[in-house]
Amino acid sequence: MSFTVLIPARKGSTRLPNKPLLDINGKLLIERVYLQAIKSNAVRVIVATDSKTIKEKCKSFGAEVVLTDSKHKSGTDRIEEAARLVNLDPNGPIVNVQGDEPFIDPSDINSVADLLSTNRFDITTLYSPLLENQIDNRNVVKIWVKENEEVLSFSRNKNELGSLDEIRFRHLGIYGYKLSTIKLFVSLKRTKGEKEQKLEQLRALENGYSFGARRSSSTIHLGIDTEEDLLKAREYLQNGN
Repeated sequence: MSFTVLIPARKGSTRLPNKPLLDINGKLLIERVYLQAIKSNAVRVIVATDSKTIKEKCKSFGAEVVLTDSKHKSGTDRIEEAARLVNLDPNGPIVNVQGDEPFIDPSDINSVADLLSTNRFDITTLYSPLLENQIDNRNVVKIWVKENEEVLSFSRNKNELGSLDEIRFRHLGIYGYKLSTIKLFVSLKRTKGEKEQKLEQLRALENGYSFGARRSSSTIHLGIDTEEDLLKAREYLQNGN
C-alpha cells in the first residue's frame, strides 16, 4: 500500500518555544523526525509548517515542505490544508506523524498504514503498554482496544470504562486516514468529550468514526513536550542509542 507521511510542525509552543528547531545532539528535532519517516515505506514525506524559518531549515536538509496557515487550532487542521496544497489524492492514505517524535520507529509508521489498508477502520493508530507510573498521569492518554483491533475509547481518566473488564494501554499520537475522511472531520464541531478532555480523537469517536489500533514495535516512546523530555532525548543519544 502506497501512502504519504505528513508531519505538522508548529512554531508556537508555550512550553518549548520554536520547538521544531531545537537541537538534539547535532540535529534539529524536526530533522530527526523527518529522517525517521523517510525510512518508512512512504512514497512521500512532507513537513507542514506555519513558519517560514522552519520551512527554510527543512529545505536545507532536503525535506519536502509546505507552508500552511498560522491560525490552525490543531495539527489535524494543518494536515488537511497541507494535503490540499500538495494535491494529494482524496482517497489516498495519509499517516500523520507528530513533529515532536524524534525516535518514531519506521516500522510503526508502516504498521499504521497497513492497518488502514485493511479498510476495516476509518482511522488507525498505535498503542504501547501502560506503565504503572503512567496510570494516574492525566498527561498520558489511555486507550482501550479489543482483540479485533477495534478501539473502544480514549481518555485521560484511568477508569473511563468503569467496571468493564478491558485492558488499558498507552495511546501513541500517530494516525492513519484517507484525505476524504479528514476533510469531513475538520468540518465537524468540537464535541463535549473533546472539550472536556482536550482530546481531538474523541470528536471523531463521538461522531461515529471507527478506530483501529495496533501495538507499537518500538522500545522507546519519547515525545518532546518539556525541557525534561529534551534532556532525556539528548541523554538517550549520548548513551549510544
